[in-house]
Amino acid sequence: MQFLLTIFTATLLLVVECLAGDETFYLDSPYNSGTLRLEIDNDIIWNRDSNFTNGWSIQYHTTRYGSWEETVAPTFCKWIGKHVPTLGDRDSIVRFGQGIGQIMITPEDITNPDPPVGDLPYAGTLTYTLNWQSFNRQTARNFQITAGLLGEESCAGDVQEFLHSAWGWGEDPQGWHTQRDTEPIVNLAYQHLWRLVQAGTYTNDWAGHLYLGPTVLFGNLMTAIELGIGFRVGWNMQEGFNSLPAPPGVGVFQAAHIPKPAAASPHGVELIVGGRGMGLLYSVMYDGSMITGDDRKVDREDFVFSGLLGLNYHYYDLFSIRLAIIRTSDILVEESLPPPCPGQKKTDTDNSFGTVMIDFYF
Repeated sequence: MQFLLTIFTATLLLVVECLAGDETFYLDSPYNSGTLRLEIDNDIIWNRDSNFTNGWSIQYHTTRYGSWEETVAPTFCKWIGKHVPTLGDRDSIVRFGQGIGQIMITPEDITNPDPPVGDLPYAGTLTYTLNWQSFNRQTARNFQITAGLLGEESCAGDVQEFLHSAWGWGEDPQGWHTQRDTEPIVNLAYQHLWRLVQAGTYTNDWAGHLYLGPTVLFGNLMTAIELGIGFRVGWNMQEGFNSLPAPPGVGVFQAAHIPKPAAASPHGVELIVGGRGMGLLYSVMYDGSMITGDDRKVDREDFVFSGLLGLNYHYYDLFSIRLAIIRTSDILVEESLPPPCPGQKKTDTDNSFGTVMIDFYF
């Protein structure tokens, strides 16, 4: 009984520490600055070039503020931040973000100008995202609106053709004229993360952090429910929550980091291990359109699981570099895909990729 009481007391003290914490946010620190982010997501690290094959985004996240009223953002953006539930600025930092990005989906055999029926259709999107973040050391809440275009106007085909022909990144794609029909894209996302356990000291010392959180996406690009868990460990690492790979429209742009105090070393490093489960309800990429007459669909799984391994280096005066590899379970049913042409292989059934993310602070 004494042993159980000791375990209970230690657990209770740990929970109290996690819930209380030091709510000094260092908003006056020289490390509190805006963030310009370049993110590139590509499957080349897995030696492949099909299904989700490439994504990129350029994002800007404002300086962190103590209230939405202080935020440098359009009036209607401040209004949304103040009125959407859970995004309030009480005991939290807030920041506004926006970004432009593109993703592309292709079958495996891009040399075939007439992809067979049942294979994954070519598809590309070009989107613009608005993003509201409210966070502290215990939780991070994120609301996102993404709008754009699916189809030829996304210029995804032009980008792939240029990269493959001018830079030699692969064979010249021949099938973009068969891509998904043009339609507007509107997608909403909401994410809520909780810090479950933390240990150590974040400034000039080693620390660890375990977090859990759901994400809900709703729209014609993707409607899904996700649950993610992750563990971070590092020296002088960013306090708050990690920025995870976020292909535009299907991921959540996030920069929920507490500013470093002025006395902190400009250097930091961290390792991230995470996992995620997703229930996919609908995606125009796989299920065909509910707006246009493009009813091409592929046989897919309803549940997808993924694992992540990431490494970050921070030079807080100027930049951070974030590297990650993501391995997913199958989203396509291999048996339902058409047989490949001689010398080719079937379209990849999973969406594994790697990410390079560079943050510039100014």
